Amino acid sequence: MVTGQGDGWESDEVLLAELRAALAEARDVPAGFAEAARAAYTWRTVDAELMLLTSYDSILDGQLAERARAAVTARQLVFDAEGISVQVEVTEAGVAGQVLPARPGRVELLTATGVVEEAELDELGCFLLGPPPPGPVRLRIEADGTFVVTDWVCV
Repeated sequence: MVTGQGDGWESDEVLLAELRAALAEARDVPAGFAEAARAAYTWRTVDAELMLLTSYDSILDGQLAERARAAVTARQLVFDAEGISVQVEVTEAGVAGQVLPARPGRVELLTATGVVEEAELDELGCFLLGPPPPGPVRLRIEADGTFVVTDWVCV
């Protein structure tokens, strides 16, 4: 069948051939689409990621501030939720912490742009990371198949 005036296709066969060519090109998913899909997929664990809320921050401890006579050089943070506790000390030298109860796993230090550093948990659940970058950071912990992420904390 011949198509109407000025639509650019001489026949249905030409139109079908162009459609086949367009669909063949679309079979390869563009890298940007695949990356966006992976990013959207990470939201499936958002509830687990919001488990560890800050339960203690030494900066907010008024009694500690009253007792301190010298400048505080370390910041103490504790994150607790559903049987997991992450105790952290942040200094200029780095971030030291422990996941309790101790279990095998790894910890990642995250900024808004992604993972800055990562370390394995030792047999006591302890980890040591380098100095955190300025600005908001959080920890993502994978321990014994459980994934949790702490609140954002400005350091």
